[in-house]
Amino acid sequence: MKLHEKIKKMREDLGLTIREVYDRCVTVFGDKAISYRTLQRIERGKISKFSSILKICCALGVSLEEMLQGTELEQSLVIRKKERLDEYTYNEKVHASVVSSPSRSFLALELTLEPKGKTQIEKSPEGNFEKWIFVIEGELTCYFKDEKHLLKSKDSISFNSSIPHHLENNGKKTCICTVLQNPKHF
Repeated sequence: MKLHEKIKKMREDLGLTIREVYDRCVTVFGDKAISYRTLQRIERGKISKFSSILKICCALGVSLEEMLQGTELEQSLVIRKKERLDEYTYNEKVHASVVSSPSRSFLALELTLEPKGKTQIEKSPEGNFEKWIFVIEGELTCYFKDEKHLLKSKDSISFNSSIPHHLENNGKKTCICTVLQNPKHF
C-alpha cells in the first residue's frame, strides 16, 4: 500500500474529513504548520516533507511506525534530489537536507556549509550515539572535546555524538558533506 493511500484510509477509518485533520493540525501546531491544500496533495500521492507526515500522524493519533507499517516506506525508499522529505536551516550559511528514509534507525543528512558557516554546538543524549561525516567537496573542521580535525574532500570522521561538537567551514569554497547519525536523533 502506498503511504498516501494509508493516510487516507486511516483518516476515513477514524471518520474524519481532510478539513478535520487540518483543524487538528492547526490546534496542535498553529495555522502555518501545514496547509489544507498540502493535505489534499498528500492524499493524492504528492510527496511531501517528512515534517508534514509527522504532523498528520499527530493529528490522527498514530505513531510514525504505525503509519509506515505496510507501506512502501516500511522497507525502503528511494529519495530523489527534487523529492527530499525534509530540510532545515541551521543559520544563513548552513543548510541540511534529510536523505534517509524515516523508517530507518539512522538519520542521514546532506549538509551544506557556505564559507565561514558553522553549526551550533550539538550533543546527542547520553548513550551509544554515533556520528559519521564524509566530506564530498570543500573542507570541514570538526571540533569536539579539546580536539580539532580538518577534513578535506573524501575524508571522513566518526565519533560518539554524545560528546559536544560542532562543525565549521573555514575554507573559501562551499563544503558539502554527508552526516550519518545512529540511532537517529534530531
